[in-house]
Amino acid sequence: MSGVLLVGAVIASQPESSASTQDAMGMDTQAAGKTVEYTLESALADGKMIYIGKGSDLDGKTNPDLTANPGDLVRVTLFSGEGATHNIFFDGFNAKSEDVAGKGNSVVVEFTPDKEGTFAYYCTILGHRQAGMQGKFIVGSGTSSETAGTGTNNTGTGMPADTSLEAGPADPNAVDIVRDPTDIPTPIGKRGPEAVRVDLETVEVTGQLADGITFKYWTFNGKVPGPFIRVRVGDTVEVHLKNLPDSSMAHSVDFHAVTGPGGGAVATQTQPGGETMFTFKALNPGLFVYHCATPMVAQHISNGMYGLILVEPAGGLPAVDREFYVMQGEIYTAQPFDTTGAVTADAVKLLNENPEYFVFNGSALALASDTHALRANVGETVRIFFGVGGPNFISSFHVIGEIFDRVYDQASLTAPPLTDVQTTLVPPGGATMVEFKLEVPGRYILVDHALARMERGLAGYLYVEGDPNPDIFNGTVTPGSGH
Repeated sequence: MSGVLLVGAVIASQPESSASTQDAMGMDTQAAGKTVEYTLESALADGKMIYIGKGSDLDGKTNPDLTANPGDLVRVTLFSGEGATHNIFFDGFNAKSEDVAGKGNSVVVEFTPDKEGTFAYYCTILGHRQAGMQGKFIVGSGTSSETAGTGTNNTGTGMPADTSLEAGPADPNAVDIVRDPTDIPTPIGKRGPEAVRVDLETVEVTGQLADGITFKYWTFNGKVPGPFIRVRVGDTVEVHLKNLPDSSMAHSVDFHAVTGPGGGAVATQTQPGGETMFTFKALNPGLFVYHCATPMVAQHISNGMYGLILVEPAGGLPAVDREFYVMQGEIYTAQPFDTTGAVTADAVKLLNENPEYFVFNGSALALASDTHALRANVGETVRIFFGVGGPNFISSFHVIGEIFDRVYDQASLTAPPLTDVQTTLVPPGGATMVEFKLEVPGRYILVDHALARMERGLAGYLYVEGDPNPDIFNGTVTPGSGH
């Protein structure tokens, strides 16, 4: 093992200063057996997570270069500047601090480098390195066969390698995180504009990704997608966002329905245990995505932090018999598809756009289960509010055996709808509203018509009950067809 790890301890305040002096680089100038001390603080800046240098010439520098010589005792103190959970790891020396959380708390790591070279230091919390928390650790001349980002388990791009890990045992307490497709507020109709309060709570919870497979989701209100929010054009909406105290991350919300900086994300970067609030006026009717917008944004989205907000036009929407709420997403796990046990998120697969699972409403085949399948009757007209959380893949939304009578393309509710549509494209961060009348009983399959995604968990069922209609469809069912 390269290097010697000596200490890693969480403390509540800055350690007492050493009696030694420091040079212009913030390095201790004791003679033999020199001790090199640095202080870093975590922060959010310009949409990234960073380390900020504290003291001497490092003060205020983002992800500063840290230097030492072989044989030096390196002591690094890391403060959680904004309250989220962080740590620091020095590649090439297997030196890692404990995690630290809570604004103002700190952790110390000590180790002795035993070779020259330029190495990476970074936060190992999921997605934090990719969100910007990494820098260089230069030992001696900085020249060796190893360079920053190219040490063990690295790709040479400053990111850990895309490797699969063994899954731990599945969590027996994992919960059902699937948002039921019928969990929708009643239509607003013809009321006038008013003040509306929306309460969101960010919950990190272990859920059932598939049979025998559990995953740590990040959610709005404990389900995926987040709650369906329904307001009217002209409403003044007051949004309250609470982040539970046991969260490991800061969270926020960006509403695509908001006219204002960050869609509200600038006002809702909420630390664990905190609450934020902002108001906006719903100026444009339509069906809009909302999602977490805390770095790394794509990681927060892929872990489940997305939902839909409907801004009804004046007078409301045309009446239908049933409404359903469906969203598509991707999940990136370190373990291959269908690995049983407790699987973990993989930020490199996310950046490489290499998902293991495609899901409707949070988990594999969630809407194909008896618990969460869509159900309706012959003769009814149904409406599906459909959105793509993503974060990366376009959906070719299709219901096998049905034709959409009306498609509100790009979720525009003021333009005339498209009619008689077989498949409709919905981009990440986009939505649509489709309506169709049910005329023949049977089981209808909701898919993304990039059909290989069915084999990775992306399918849902719409069960239609009622009398046969041989004038429209008449045939003998083939057993085992999958339909």
